Amino acid sequence: MIKAFDDVKLLRDEIQQQKLERRQLEDSVEKDRRDKESAFENEQREHQQVIQQLTDQEQAMTAQILEANRAVQDLKVEKQKITKERDDMQDR
Repeated sequence: MIKAFDDVKLLRDEIQQQKLERRQLEDSVEKDRRDKESAFENEQREHQQVIQQLTDQEQAMTAQILEANRAVQDLKVEKQKITKERDDMQDR
């Protein structure tokens, strides 16, 4: 009879130990999931920052190109004026 009580106590202790191990494993899995999720979110943020930087650079370069094109057009107009003035002077 005492042996049966000892066996029951051992089984209960073993069940408690298994429950504890299971809880620890579940906690570990949950922590790993949260860590991976956090790492993924950080990576996504970094990618968004890089994309934003590239977009900003592209917009700045586009603005510079437009400004350069305007300057070229202004120079062409100025050249036409000078050429016309020169031609007018030669015609006199």
